[in-house]
Amino acid sequence: MQLKHHNLVYEDREDSWLLQSIIETLDLKGKRVIDLGTGTGIQAITAAKKGAEVFALDINPIACSLAHENSNLNNADVKILCSDLFTAIKESEKFDFIFYNSPYLPDEEPRDLAWSGGEQAVLRFIEQAKNHVSKNGRIIFVFSSLTGLKLKNVKILASQKFFQEIIYIGELTRD
Repeated sequence: MQLKHHNLVYEDREDSWLLQSIIETLDLKGKRVIDLGTGTGIQAITAAKKGAEVFALDINPIACSLAHENSNLNNADVKILCSDLFTAIKESEKFDFIFYNSPYLPDEEPRDLAWSGGEQAVLRFIEQAKNHVSKNGRIIFVFSSLTGLKLKNVKILASQKFFQEIIYIGELTRD
């Protein structure tokens, strides 16, 4: 996969690659997918290449433009929308998979939405994602041990230690 980057868009790192490794194992053919906080579009492109109908959302208009460019560069059919979480999605729309590499680093006053938001960003996402996941759908997201987040009913799909933190890929289902 070829990806262009921009200094005002989160550059794919270990957390992105860990999430991508999970997405690569999923059967996504014919599934409806949201890649929330798409950034460069790495997860959206991966899902589209696996046959999913993909909606890539990001609050940052520069990220939306970059994801569009990267989707074209990789011949991936991705619908890209600028959106604060799910605001660009109709309330009634449901998806089989929702992926989110959240801005999980704790910061009481987020200065950079690509990096910080901590527990509040993850909890706000989960609350809204439950309204958009289909009956048998899956919510798969990144979070860090640094957030101190204590989530019930989260299945850990993968984890990896980086420096002073552990990055987790968690999964929730609608129930």
